[in-house]
Amino acid sequence: MKDSAKAKGLTEIKTIGARSSLAKDMPHKLHMRLCTLEMERYRRDQERRVALERAAKCQSRCEQIEQEVRQLMEQINRNAAAAPAAANRAVRAIGRTLAGKSPPSAPAPLKHRY
Repeated sequence: MKDSAKAKGLTEIKTIGARSSLAKDMPHKLHMRLCTLEMERYRRDQERRVALERAAKCQSRCEQIEQEVRQLMEQINRNAAAAPAAANRAVRAIGRTLAGKSPPSAPAPLKHRY
């Protein structure tokens, strides 16, 4: 090799595809682009269908939760209406049993040996 001759790099090498001004409009490239777009559309349709199914399941579960919350609240309200008398009796009974005794003392602290 001569000193004046410079080795060409990859960016300086010309290809047949680069020489053609219509390389991007070749039929096989257009068909390949159509195929890739169709495959992408199919994948996006699948993603959308799965997302809609998940959203429907979430909505269904939220409705079940709301229904269960309503049922529990109704049960609490029914029990609260009947409970005041029973609760008062229980408090009075506990008070009578503790009246003769001193309140329980705090437990002794733990002792550790190392």
